Amino acid sequence: MKLNISEAKTKSGASLWTLSSSSYSSVTAGVLVRCGARDEIWPKEAGIAHALEHMHFQGTVSFPDSMKLAEYVEEIGGSVSAMTGSERTFYFTRIPVDYTERAVRVISEQIEKSIFPEEKIPIEMKNIIQEIKRKNDDPRGFLLKTSRQFIYNNHPAARDTLGIEKSVLDFTKNDFLKFKKRYYNPSNYVFIVVGNIIEDEALKLFNKYFTEKAETSLNKRKNEKVAIRPTKQFIERKELDQLHISLDALIGGGGDKTSLYLEFFRDMISGGKSFPLFHEIRDKRGLCYSVGANVYKASDVGSFNIYIGTDPKRYKEAISATLEVIEKSKSDEVLLNKVKNLKLGKLMLSCENTQDVIYSATNDILFLGRPRGFEEIKKEIEEVTIDDIGKAVDKYLNPDSIYTTMLAPKDFTVD
Repeated sequence: MKLNISEAKTKSGASLWTLSSSSYSSVTAGVLVRCGARDEIWPKEAGIAHALEHMHFQGTVSFPDSMKLAEYVEEIGGSVSAMTGSERTFYFTRIPVDYTERAVRVISEQIEKSIFPEEKIPIEMKNIIQEIKRKNDDPRGFLLKTSRQFIYNNHPAARDTLGIEKSVLDFTKNDFLKFKKRYYNPSNYVFIVVGNIIEDEALKLFNKYFTEKAETSLNKRKNEKVAIRPTKQFIERKELDQLHISLDALIGGGGDKTSLYLEFFRDMISGGKSFPLFHEIRDKRGLCYSVGANVYKASDVGSFNIYIGTDPKRYKEAISATLEVIEKSKSDEVLLNKVKNLKLGKLMLSCENTQDVIYSATNDILFLGRPRGFEEIKKEIEEVTIDDIGKAVDKYLNPDSIYTTMLAPKDFTVD
């Protein structure tokens, strides 16, 4: 799909990226705030970026409670949502094209006109505590949180976005207002709109509804190196029957070209049920029910992760088989071509959905400084070679570089 991509400066001082096509029947509008968990003062502010995102749904000047805010969008078939990460908070609304103005209006209300009703703060913080407990009760979620804390050591990328129970329960309206004053300013905003809308229309709407002016400088973070741990194994024990394993390797940050190659390699080994990890570890050997790979990225650091849930008595076999998959797959050109077709197919499908496009644009803006169109991404996919993959795997995923984190039953012992 051909997208017309343009950038304009709004009256507030924030950039507006418009990705438009007349073939869409919807519009997704969003505001990227350059602020996340790594900007918090820990432990006092642990989780406040995420908690503030929640409070932006709890009432505004025009929509005094969460139900009215949601109803304004949902009554015409739209959706409003947000997400918080290590380096970003992103608010977005998807709406039928005939109601485009509602999308921009509701996000501006959340960001510029939230009222933070004090009676809602303890209720919503208790909801977040349940979110924390849910993650801690889920072995995979708890393990991945633990493994990131282990491999990133004291690097701010190790922080759990949800925060710490004690800090979350202690947040007050004043805490939210102070944190918001620090980071919520047009200097830290990027406006993005995708859909059946031209730049002039989008600019008119964002100028109408976002009236605050840029008053502070851009939130610039110092790049930080990870302090390498002397040991590469950590075991956490709980009341469990299964052994959960996280194999991790530190990689470059989001702007590092090799992170692109390792995202390819992730799909080469874990692109679905017909790919080597699932086939070798589950189908062929019966070592697990769940296995998969992922890549996590911040601006200055990243990690490659493989998760395995297995029988404690067979953990060595599971790890050994996984390392074999890595070694065999790194030079498999047939597998690379399979992944290229997979990625091109997913790219074509995602281009049909304005919400998928805005997710991709947000990542591009964070790590590349601008969104990319279909043809540029397609060209990048087609140009990756098996030599690129092999060099990235040899550099970052060699056995000596891999950390092992285990969530184990109480009686588990390492042979």
